[in-house]
Amino acid sequence: MPITFTRLTDYLEAVADHGNLDASDSGHGRFWKTDYPSFINGVVPSKKCNGAPVPIIQKPDMVNSAFFQILQAKFCTNMPQMPKTGPFVTDGGYSVTLRDGTAITGTQIVQDIRDWLNAGAPENG
Repeated sequence: MPITFTRLTDYLEAVADHGNLDASDSGHGRFWKTDYPSFINGVVPSKKCNGAPVPIIQKPDMVNSAFFQILQAKFCTNMPQMPKTGPFVTDGGYSVTLRDGTAITGTQIVQDIRDWLNAGAPENG
């Protein structure tokens, strides 16, 4: 069963908290700290790709959603892998601790998000 939206936001919070820079100070802020409909239907604040707003969820090809792609590599032509300056979920040995105390590797984060997107990004898993 895929993760829930709440677990996804837990992952994104942990990745941001583990980053070298504070995501709250970025132009996009912690855009994932919103309700499910706003996340699914929203755009990444202050980000554009080829002059167009960047949807958080790429429909219908959800696995190519910007927030997921940028966790793994550069996105578009002007957006570096996130979190900016690292550490990155793709780094060997990457691990974070979630707010419930669960330790999770970068590999597992990527797999769980991929599974969630492939399942249609369900709110409740």
